[in-house]
Amino acid sequence: MRYAIGEIVLVVIGILIALSINNWNDEQKERVKEREVLEDIMNNLNRNNELIRNSLMKINKMDRSSDIVMAAIRNKKPYSDTLDAHFYESTRTGGLLFPLSTEGYESLKNAGFDIIQSRVLKTKILWIFEVSYKLIKQKAQFTVDRSVQTGTYFDALFKKEMPQRHIPMNYDQLLNNARYFGTIVDIKENQRAFYIADVLDCLSQSEELIQLIKDELKIQ
Repeated sequence: MRYAIGEIVLVVIGILIALSINNWNDEQKERVKEREVLEDIMNNLNRNNELIRNSLMKINKMDRSSDIVMAAIRNKKPYSDTLDAHFYESTRTGGLLFPLSTEGYESLKNAGFDIIQSRVLKTKILWIFEVSYKLIKQKAQFTVDRSVQTGTYFDALFKKEMPQRHIPMNYDQLLNNARYFGTIVDIKENQRAFYIADVLDCLSQSEELIQLIKDELKIQ
């Protein structure tokens, strides 16, 4: 009887050890998968941040052109063909529809969100991809739609004989066109600003998330 009980105990211990090893192996596989997913998400964020920074640089260029055009109108400056490029840039709303990288996030969804151990990390990843990115895309689409509406108005004011140049039909009339001046101000101070605020916020959140991922993965 003692021998039989001993055999049963040994079998049970063996099963428990096997289960423990199996659980450990599964846990290690999950940690490897978690690391792969986080590295992919970090790569997505870095690529997207580069696109966003390039977008902001282009918007800054548009804003500078708006300032130059508004100054020319306020000060009734004589016409120069150097203004033509600024007339073009100042009419652009800056809503740039760029494709954002989401491959790492899609891998996370396929693997299951519970694979991420850190609740803070999981929450911030969800927020970036499900809220921030979608918001700037929606606002970009809004500004693009607005630019289509104002484009018809600008067509009546400018000749478009050269790419990225707007040549005034009548410069003297343009200097005294209150509607045109108001439209340029609106594009800069409302439409672009409406878009930029969320883009800058998204960029800040993304940089913070990259650092959290680096801390989690112990990357310098």
